[in-house]
Amino acid sequence: MGKFALEDSSDDDSISSLDYSISSDEEFALSPSRNPRSTLGRNILTAYETSEEEDLNSEDEVNFGLDDEWDIVKKKSQSQPHSKEKKEKSSPKDIKGKGKSKLIASLSYKVITPRKSIPTLNNDYNDERVNQFDDWLKTADQEAWRDGQKQANQRRGEIRNIATNARARIQSQEEARLAKEAEELRKMLEGMSMKHDREEEELERKFREREKKLWDDIDAAIKDVERREAELAAATTAAAKRQKAEDEARAAQAEKLALAQKEEAEKLAKDQAEQQRSAQAVKEEEERKLSARKEEEAAQEAAQAKVAEEKDRAGSEWRKWVQKQKWLKSTIIEPVKNDRAIRTALKQGMRLMTRFLGQVTNDQKVIVRVTNDLHAILSEQLPSPPSASTPISLNDDISKAYEYLLSHLSKALIKQAESEVNAKADAAFPLARIVLGLLLRGHAALGEVVFARFVKKCPWVIPYYPARQNGQSREEYEKSTGRGSDESVAEYISRMAGTCTLYFAILQTPLASLIPTVSTSPPTPTQLETLIIPELRFPSAWTWLALALRDPLPSYPPIAHLVSTWIDITGHEAVRVYGNGQMGKIWEVIEREGLGEGKIKGDSEAARQKLRLTLEKWRRGEFIIPNGRVWE
Repeated sequence: MGKFALEDSSDDDSISSLDYSISSDEEFALSPSRNPRSTLGRNILTAYETSEEEDLNSEDEVNFGLDDEWDIVKKKSQSQPHSKEKKEKSSPKDIKGKGKSKLIASLSYKVITPRKSIPTLNNDYNDERVNQFDDWLKTADQEAWRDGQKQANQRRGEIRNIATNARARIQSQEEARLAKEAEELRKMLEGMSMKHDREEEELERKFREREKKLWDDIDAAIKDVERREAELAAATTAAAKRQKAEDEARAAQAEKLALAQKEEAEKLAKDQAEQQRSAQAVKEEEERKLSARKEEEAAQEAAQAKVAEEKDRAGSEWRKWVQKQKWLKSTIIEPVKNDRAIRTALKQGMRLMTRFLGQVTNDQKVIVRVTNDLHAILSEQLPSPPSASTPISLNDDISKAYEYLLSHLSKALIKQAESEVNAKADAAFPLARIVLGLLLRGHAALGEVVFARFVKKCPWVIPYYPARQNGQSREEYEKSTGRGSDESVAEYISRMAGTCTLYFAILQTPLASLIPTVSTSPPTPTQLETLIIPELRFPSAWTWLALALRDPLPSYPPIAHLVSTWIDITGHEAVRVYGNGQMGKIWEVIEREGLGEGKIKGDSEAARQKLRLTLEKWRRGEFIIPNGRVWE
């Protein structure tokens, strides 16, 4: 029980054994008193004295009935008041021939019959004395036992009180100690909390100051930029006014000079008219003969060019669109990039275009909403919104900012195709619907811009793979093929397949599903020819497949993968338009000559096996409609 725990004490620990004889703490001899008060005592003394020198016979021992023992509490000696209580237990020892013994647990008096004769006692008298002595012993023993029990009970009560008081003091001290520690802990926590609150307040104050300073710097920077732009705009306006005044002055002067030159020319013309009439007849005859020869030569050249064009149709088509892309870069892209004001004004619209394309899903409402949003952004750069009856074509007269946005939109579409469409082909269908939806809303120029971008990034949309020219560096040649620097063949084919997937999705998208989404009146067939260039119409899908299967393209690594993509995306529409019989012949030729004879090599055996499995499905009539072809 701790420091002040007390061992439990029993009555046996507090009570010592008490003999019926008068004894001390030390051993004592069994010698009777020399002055007995009773006749029995005197007789015992006489018997003892007569038998002191003789041996005792055990048969003559008489037990007086004093074998029982009682426990009493012995008092401490007066000479040792502070010593502990001494426990004593009596243990009997045998009485030897000397007539003495030590008594510890109980005392037995043994009467030895003396050798000398003693007076004969009256039996009745002796019995009466013995009974009196026994009664006296019993009474004395009972009183001693009661006194011992009383003292033991008192001692146990005192010990219990001491233990209880000790426990109470220990508990009180422990509670006081715990209360003191709790108070010290509470004060320490309060101090820490106050310190933490002060630190948070200081940190918050510093953060507010830093935030205020940051916003002040931002506001100052914005105001400085606005001031500079205002100054630049004012200077530009002033310069334009000066230029206009100078142009008007030069025009007036040129008009006067032209009028004078006209009058002089008319006079000279009259003089020369007569001279020319005579020579005109001869000249006309010579010109007729020369014209006949030129027409004949032109016919021959046209025939030769037609033959050469048939041989290199894909190459001429690729070069035409490469020149278109170069024209866009020199006429639109570079001037706008160098014009900071226009580029700044278009930045917000460009960000929104990229965000809209990244958020589109194959849901009709989402596609129509994104198409209308893009239509609104493009229309902001035009005097009036275009329509099917008033389309915007690609030429030098339209706004450069509008053409630059078309180029940015085409670039974003191709990036989306190279990343998301390459991973999931179904993502190409909503993008294709957006492109055709913008064309139906009057943005006819988008068709030329987006296809020129396609050809630049992926010549396989023709399909065509340019050869390396003399003196052409490796970087320029790789760029002309659409391949990036240090790009592996597998990565190149995968990226080309993503762009071709978007192109094929545009070709196979039915216009009938998109025309009802146009808010204005639906376009007529004649207007559709103006709005959508031939390269974005479905017949170009047949042209693509015919050129892709013409030598030497089947031996190139991407063809196996691209033909599989063509079948997956446009195969269903091709069967619907050209018939299952006609397309079945194409499947048979590809499988027999392309795969069977090894003309279509592919970049790996896996690409060839994929094409073979695709052809087997179509040959068995398992027409697979792409999941994204029908919007939700």
